[in-house]
Amino acid sequence: MSVIKSQLHKGIKWTSISTLLITVIQIIQFILLGKQMSITEFGLVGMITTIVVFAQIVLDLGLGSAVIQKEEVSERALSTLFWLNVAVGIGVFILLLCASPLLAMYFHRNELIELIRILAVMFIIAPIGQQYQYLLQKELRFNLLGVIEAGATFVSFVTLVILIVTISPIYAFVISQVVLNSLKGILYFFSYQKKWRPKFVFDLRECKEYMAFGAYQLASRLVNRIGSNIDVIVIGRFMGAEALGIYNLAYQIVTIPVLKINPIITRVAFPVFSKNNQNHKALSDGFLHMTKLLSLISFPILMGLTAVSNVFVLTIFGEKWLEAVPILQIMAVVGILRVLMNPNGSVILAKGKANIAFYWDTGVLILYSVSLSLAVTANNLEVVAWTYVIVSVVNFLIGRWLLNWLIQLRFRQYLQTISVPFQLSLLITIIAYGIKEIAVNYFSLTSIWPLAMSISISAAVYMLLLVKTYPQIFLRILKKQTRGQSI
Repeated sequence: MSVIKSQLHKGIKWTSISTLLITVIQIIQFILLGKQMSITEFGLVGMITTIVVFAQIVLDLGLGSAVIQKEEVSERALSTLFWLNVAVGIGVFILLLCASPLLAMYFHRNELIELIRILAVMFIIAPIGQQYQYLLQKELRFNLLGVIEAGATFVSFVTLVILIVTISPIYAFVISQVVLNSLKGILYFFSYQKKWRPKFVFDLRECKEYMAFGAYQLASRLVNRIGSNIDVIVIGRFMGAEALGIYNLAYQIVTIPVLKINPIITRVAFPVFSKNNQNHKALSDGFLHMTKLLSLISFPILMGLTAVSNVFVLTIFGEKWLEAVPILQIMAVVGILRVLMNPNGSVILAKGKANIAFYWDTGVLILYSVSLSLAVTANNLEVVAWTYVIVSVVNFLIGRWLLNWLIQLRFRQYLQTISVPFQLSLLITIIAYGIKEIAVNYFSLTSIWPLAMSISISAAVYMLLLVKTYPQIFLRILKKQTRGQSI
């Protein structure tokens, strides 16, 4: 196995364990919120989440990627960047306090004012651990990162469960998010104290190179997130909180594999690729390997979801969410494209091309903004969803061309890499649909059995197909277990 694949697998192992725990907790939380909240409140969650995402990007300033990408970072630079993060956090806190009435006015929801001001508190606390998080990631210490993130997520979930029975579900959610992000910052801070502590130094001249890289990365991430969230922004503004609630439920379901599974690999890939950024063949091989892993995990989930979407929504969330079913089926295509597009950034940043990422994301933002702004005028969520699909296809094709230019990634090789995962996933999707159609003749649509039977049988078939298609992987795992080694 090549060095780059070995480094990927080592980091992926620890990130997978923590991400699995976090995903299970967050899925339970997601279901709990779906059942406890009204459709309008769920729309408010979408608005709040979007606001927080942008605030967190501003807080980072793109400096995290700069620290990880740089081979050596001086003591003065690290200390300066630490205090810069703290100062920006205070600035974001003040900005959210002042801007909350304007944000509430934009979305026509006055209750957002108080909710945003509560959320703002976490930007005073979280920045103290930000620099430590970058250093842990740079050193590939994903075991410690995983423990911190899983622990903070569990405490946040317990907070939500306790509060949701005593106060409004939307306030319980907001407070739990403050607990989550603040606790992570505190734990990152204390976990690295023995190895490094910031000195009382603030020398921006020492950080010119990092800030130049970070400026492009910040700009790129901002336009990328605007492009990724333009649907929420325009639906919330022009179609209202209830329409956004329906759309947000469907969107959250299909993006769980992207937001939870992709980072298992992409988070590890960036520092690993950065250490091999001059070897195009190694980067190309590593990217294809990463794509295959993501496809094998995400494709069956997203494609299978389209087959059982009606019984899934009815069983898990209830009849009030039935309008989300057709949106969910359409957005599954977006989810698949997001899975395939998400790893691009690891290669682009590893090559030190933050400026290219910015130009690309700016072009995509313009495309998404114009297309979706026109789509919402139809006042039909299905039109918006299909528009998102079409624009995502264009974005995907541009991304393949860019990678060919950067690391000589051949499109034929790429298609070969994803063809087997796609074929296997298509087969089990057909099986899942057939089992569901048979089961609903014997059980009601709201019964757990059609869903349980479809998922369990198709999942078992998929595992058998994987063993048959990739026997060498399972033989290697078996050998490690028999030797008493960890996988």
